[in-house]
Amino acid sequence: MIRVAAIGDLHVKSSIPEALGQALASLASCADVLVIAGDMTDNGRLLEFEIVAEAMAAVPLPVIAVLGNHDRRCLRRAALRRVLERGGVILLDGQAIMLDISVAAGDGAGTTPIVRVGFAGVGGYGGGFWPEEGPLLPRNRAAQALAVRARREAVRLDEALSEIDHGVDCRVAVLHYAPTTTTLGSEPPAKHWMLGNIELAHVIDRHPVDLVIHGHAHLGNPEGSTPGGTPVRNVASHVVGLPIVHVLPLPTGVDASRAPSVAGCPGISA
Repeated sequence: MIRVAAIGDLHVKSSIPEALGQALASLASCADVLVIAGDMTDNGRLLEFEIVAEAMAAVPLPVIAVLGNHDRRCLRRAALRRVLERGGVILLDGQAIMLDISVAAGDGAGTTPIVRVGFAGVGGYGGGFWPEEGPLLPRNRAAQALAVRARREAVRLDEALSEIDHGVDCRVAVLHYAPTTTTLGSEPPAKHWMLGNIELAHVIDRHPVDLVIHGHAHLGNPEGSTPGGTPVRNVASHVVGLPIVHVLPLPTGVDASRAPSVAGCPGISA
């Protein structure tokens, strides 16, 4: 198994909650990588990013993050990136990265072959889910501007995913906004246009993506899928509580019997 721990919407103000800190400290034994699906901070202040970076520096795993709408309140993008990088956080803002993960045997008998996992990340934007999953927005100037931004973010995701279409064993798309209504749960339908857009799903379904991770929908549900059937997971902390570990299947040829345990993790999702 390839074990991807994920959480979003931490909304850090002045400190990391004790329970979250303890959960992060426990991830080394049951995950291979940690993904943060945006809204690391509440107001986008550099001090808030410094608190996040300090907490993530103590996580002995690769940490990958995207920006959420609250994070985007920070106008000093270069500075916030430097702060996160000092904490070991890899910020994806329209980029992709490939990680080589050794899947160690649980009994210490050795390791399976290296598995290469590609991550493509972009914050995303609102805009609605018409025509597949929602009503058409009113044709006014504000809606047109929203649609332009949504398409722009979708293009950036498409470019990032294209970087990892080949040469990797598994592919994960990391977003803040939702690509589907299937993970919006109890969110009022009148707010769906604020929570994501279908253009993201169209892009995802054009690529061989194994898992989509997003946040933002605080009243959502944890599991859904794109119209094309790609698994989608809503990991907003209001939904999952603490980081949840998503298990990806090993590629053909890797001995699954030697995969590490996921016992003791805050949560497991196949």
